Amino acid sequence: MDLKEIIAKKVRGYYAKGLTYSEIGKLLDISPRTVQRYITSSGVKKELSEPKTLQQRAFDLSAKGFSYTEIAKKLRVTKTTVYNWHKRKKRGSNI
Repeated sequence: MDLKEIIAKKVRGYYAKGLTYSEIGKLLDISPRTVQRYITSSGVKKELSEPKTLQQRAFDLSAKGFSYTEIAKKLRVTKTTVYNWHKRKKRGSNI
């Protein structure tokens, strides 16, 4: 299996988990446009997997019982960012 096939497989996997093009690009050190090309060429339909924002994923993980520190590590953001997202959500303001 060559490098392109390995990257394409990882891109499809991350996309299926709900990551956005930008998030996948950061994880694999490629541009979001390159991620989009891999998704388009693989024939994956956008309707099958609507990507969630980092904030939505943070709220989902929090509902499953993960701590802010654990969420921050999984999403590769700071613990303060996760705290602020939850604080804004509790206040009812838009994120």
